[in-house]
Amino acid sequence: MPTATFYRWQSNGQKQLAAFLAHGAKADLPPLMWTLASSGALTGEADGLSYTPEGQRTAVEQWAAHVGATVSSRTTSDGREELYAGWKIGKGMDEVGGCFRATIFLDDDDPQPENR
Repeated sequence: MPTATFYRWQSNGQKQLAAFLAHGAKADLPPLMWTLASSGALTGEADGLSYTPEGQRTAVEQWAAHVGATVSSRTTSDGREELYAGWKIGKGMDEVGGCFRATIFLDDDDPQPENR
């Protein structure tokens, strides 16, 4: 794959991230931790350091609703709930994909930052 292709994908992802940030602020959506991959894919994560478990769930659900994505949930054997909502926006050369996600520690006795 030519290097220029990766930069085009990342540029498309960066533009989508800018649109998400602008709309998120305007619509009062919960802030997420964002990652831009070399493929241009965006990941918005509701992390456990910034949110309570319920806040993490709400953040993923609100962002998923914003793009019309479905949130799936699975519980792992070590007591985590993994939330995931995959999405794609745009078409052809301008398509950007990504997900909103959260890892919720269900059996965590340590208080979340907002509860300390």
